Amino acid sequence: MILILSTPRDYDTQAVIDWLHFKNISFFRLNDEDIMTGKASFFLDPIKIKDSYIISKNTKYYFKDFSVVWYRKFGFFKSYQDEFGSKNDLVRYINSEFSVLRTMIFNLLEDKKWLFKRKNMQTKLEILHLAHQFGLKIPNTTVTSKKDDLEIFFKQNNGSIISKSLGEGKHIQYEGKNYPFYTQKIEDLSKVTAKFSPSLFQGYIKKEYELRIFFIEDKFYSMVIFSQSNEKTKIDFRNYDFDNPNRVARYKLPSTVEEKLSNLMKHIGLNTGSIDIIKSVDGNYYFLEVNPSGQFGMTSFPCNYNLHKKVANYLIKKLDYI
Repeated sequence: MILILSTPRDYDTQAVIDWLHFKNISFFRLNDEDIMTGKASFFLDPIKIKDSYIISKNTKYYFKDFSVVWYRKFGFFKSYQDEFGSKNDLVRYINSEFSVLRTMIFNLLEDKKWLFKRKNMQTKLEILHLAHQFGLKIPNTTVTSKKDDLEIFFKQNNGSIISKSLGEGKHIQYEGKNYPFYTQKIEDLSKVTAKFSPSLFQGYIKKEYELRIFFIEDKFYSMVIFSQSNEKTKIDFRNYDFDNPNRVARYKLPSTVEEKLSNLMKHIGLNTGSIDIIKSVDGNYYFLEVNPSGQFGMTSFPCNYNLHKKVANYLIKKLDYI
């Protein structure tokens, strides 16, 4: 049986599930919030740990009976944040408790076949280091907490740099307003304090266009995003302009770039992920990051890749009886 670890309201999860229904494949979707709200009941006895199980809708699912696991998203708790606020102590406590529980679930499923094994994921900076080792170009990058160091980096990059999150870009709510952590261009350091929390900076690359690439089972499904001509999306295409959407199209990566990306993903131990690349005006391809839980419907539909069916087929193929 297939176990899908997800979160409520994730479209990509549901679209894959629709294909599993169509193919009459047994699966169980376990949402993070369902465990914490009691919609799904969890049971574990340290003495009989291999007999741990989940009960959902009057059906008992033993973890030992799953053979394939898809880690889609697992630990967002959006409904708690909506109700109590992302900085609320209750939300922090729930996240802390869930983190322990999630680790336990991962250990119970350690020997299963995974589509994205979460423990293989490394930090953004570690992956940038590895990408460079495998021959991919990466932007000039530094992490610093001192203005003096930032000023040197600023000059080295011709007075044009960007800042971005060290980890996953998230949204925070403060005083009723939503603040997304998009990539920001910096051209003036006058308001930067002498010391600040460690932050990630990169040299600004003048792009010809951006690429979003979905990777699964050593195959690449690439989409070009012509975001450079729109001031709103010029720095970060995720800062969507819904009134004037960016033009997108299918794209074929050079085989040399695909080979380097494939070697990188194998080394990290990732069998899926959404990869972001910039093609600069000088013709070079710059690797930015990979997100194993990134949205892929945005690549599938415009390019007619039918990726949800491909993900479903991958999970089915990994079942023991296929």
